[in-house]
Amino acid sequence: MGRNRFSIVSAVCLVVAMLATSSFAVDRIWNMRYTFGPDGRPAPRLAAGVGLQSDFGDQVLFPINLVGQVARDWDLGAKIDIFSYNGLNNVVASIDFGGRYRIGNSGFIELDGYFGLNRNDRTAVILSYGKEHYIAKVFSNYYEARAGVLAGVDKGDGWAQLEIGTQPTLHFGEHFLFMIEVTASSTIRHPIRDFMTDIIPKAEVSVGGTRIRLDFDIGILRDDNNAGKKIALYVQQAF
Repeated sequence: MGRNRFSIVSAVCLVVAMLATSSFAVDRIWNMRYTFGPDGRPAPRLAAGVGLQSDFGDQVLFPINLVGQVARDWDLGAKIDIFSYNGLNNVVASIDFGGRYRIGNSGFIELDGYFGLNRNDRTAVILSYGKEHYIAKVFSNYYEARAGVLAGVDKGDGWAQLEIGTQPTLHFGEHFLFMIEVTASSTIRHPIRDFMTDIIPKAEVSVGGTRIRLDFDIGILRDDNNAGKKIALYVQQAF
């Protein structure tokens, strides 16, 4: 019981510490994965999904992904991101190819290759480690650490982009989840200039092989750097 209390207190302290800093909108590295955001669950044998992400303005993202298991400990997937700026006047796209090797029942190592499909877009390679830890039957916490290289994530002058995140999750039966993700990132060369952190409440409903998730990225604290609020809806169907 003491260990459980310590884990819960540690998670709360981490959230409070991050909220005490200045924050930006979700960093670009957050979307550079073949899944719809951080997710430690094993992939179905085959699943396809679509999503819609909006900044409440003229920028919209349409992600489409395909994921599946290719072996007992291996997941593979791909995601196409279609960005629309100012309606359909400016449309750019990128594609992510990724794979995971599962470590035990709750951990994994993931490698993503992100490629811009437009001439002015940049590429990146991201290595991730994630793990989900159940503190109680109705409460778990997901941890993630990521490192990205090449100009797609480090803006061409930051050497490498680093990101850490945690996602406390409440389980309401087998069909409903409520999560609060806290993520922070920066580059190695400019850790203060490029520092970003966000808090993202999420709600997910699972019915059969269908998962529906709603995300809301909340910019917090300083008014001059929290203009990037986003709302997103994702639907994934397992076959």
